[in-house]
Amino acid sequence: MISNKWLELYQYIQKHIETLPAESDIVELLNDRVMFLSAQFVNDVSAKNKNQQDWLEHEAFTLVMSNVVQQLSLTKPLITFLFETLMAAQLCQLAMVTINAHKSLLTDDDYTCKCGLAYQQLGEYDLAKTAFEESLSLNAENAMTLCHLGFNYLFQGQTEEAIHYFEQSTKIAPDFVGGYQNLAGVYYQNGDFALAAQNAELAFSKDTSLVSTYITAISSYIALGEKAKADKWVNAAFEHNVSSIELVRLAGIAAHQSGRLEEALEALNHYLAHKPESFDVLNIRAHVKADLKLYAELEEDIVQLRVFEPNDEWSLEQLFLCYFHTERWNEAQAVMVQLNRLAPRYKITYRDELNTIKKKLSIDVLELS
Repeated sequence: MISNKWLELYQYIQKHIETLPAESDIVELLNDRVMFLSAQFVNDVSAKNKNQQDWLEHEAFTLVMSNVVQQLSLTKPLITFLFETLMAAQLCQLAMVTINAHKSLLTDDDYTCKCGLAYQQLGEYDLAKTAFEESLSLNAENAMTLCHLGFNYLFQGQTEEAIHYFEQSTKIAPDFVGGYQNLAGVYYQNGDFALAAQNAELAFSKDTSLVSTYITAISSYIALGEKAKADKWVNAAFEHNVSSIELVRLAGIAAHQSGRLEEALEALNHYLAHKPESFDVLNIRAHVKADLKLYAELEEDIVQLRVFEPNDEWSLEQLFLCYFHTERWNEAQAVMVQLNRLAPRYKITYRDELNTIKKKLSIDVLELS
């Protein structure tokens, strides 16, 4: 049986294109095609693998829907909707079938640009580049195509060329937010945080609803050490009802850098509840808890951090303090032995604590005797 995700995709498309066949008819065709394709791989040891099953269903959906879309009577807006939906679903071959079947409704530059997008998703970067260049030769004023060509260069590691085309898109269409967004992203990846922030600001001036703009701006200002500006962007996200789990992480980091420890802890706790595998955020939260002297809560974070870096001095020092402040004298003493192997100064730094531990352990011995 075909998976529900393919039926949900069909239902979504059918809401916009009512002339599609009944779902029951499509389900029968899809199941038949999946069974046929499965039979071809009956001797394949990986046939029962989930990835193999996904591939079979992907191929079945493509084959069945290729026949369907060629029979449809569509308008240009519906072609664009269907193409974009199929591309988002990683069905680029089916998207290509769609535009080929209805090519007469598209302008030549739009058609070649869409071909380029399909080639790019397939990893055929040279074919994609040729298609985008052909599209631009037909319509040099298309800012979106310029951005697509920029991404083509970016995917192939040619950053300077990518920047050139992103900049061209903003010159041709000063109100096109995509150009500024892409420039902000590529400058951030290059470590040019000031330019990344500058272009994020420009993108924001065109559209206040894009999550990626806030993420790039906050990340850039954090990297630049401009705490007030980072905080301003965090507040702007709340004001414009823009939210994402990544913004929660950045809000926590910004609050930590500005010394708002309780606020930072709340945000980082929320993030780690959803992304417990994030070692970097766990490390930041551990520092926040240490600053707040929440030793009972800190121990769990330190134990997790030491799985990756068992001899990290800061983690060992905090573990010593956790054991000391929770009156686990033997464990604290054992950790101090490890610390002194790394740096003898800790005996001097924590002389008072070590004297307390000796006294407590001596009392315990006396009481036991």
